[in-house]
Amino acid sequence: MSKKDFDAFIKKHKSTEENNIDWDERKNDWLNHINDFYSLVQTWFYEYKKQGQVTLKFFPYRLNEEYIGSYETKKLHLKIANQVVVFIPIGTRLFGSKGRIDMEGSAGKVKFLLADKNSTMPSAKVQIYDGKQTKNIDWAWKIATPPPTIQLIDLNDESFFDALMEVING
Repeated sequence: MSKKDFDAFIKKHKSTEENNIDWDERKNDWLNHINDFYSLVQTWFYEYKKQGQVTLKFFPYRLNEEYIGSYETKKLHLKIANQVVVFIPIGTRLFGSKGRIDMEGSAGKVKFLLADKNSTMPSAKVQIYDGKQTKNIDWAWKIATPPPTIQLIDLNDESFFDALMEVING
């Protein structure tokens, strides 16, 4: 098989899935998940904010991802006492999850993954697209433990505040 034949073969058999993905829909879905995450965080800090113990402030943030292109989202700055914790969306085109937001503080970083709600560790599933609707996954935010053995912890108020204390060295 010559290179010319190989090129023709590749063009003919280009990934069906990539050709059928609606990248605008994927981006909008990701932006909705980011907003849902920030709504959770705001809920957990409602009383603290009301009492003036924390401030939450959003800033524009630009991401650029393959096939999706450049788009605007936001990052969140959380000010607690003399510390600032920043929540930064990383993207939706990631291996093993539908998206990631990092929480960075003076003592480190914690990764929040948007994963199958039933998963306890990152995984990749191979599916063959046959032109029909594939199984819908229930997505949920999880906390990813550090490597080498990454575990996914369900995100709730307790696990969130444990992670927060980790990044502010509290």
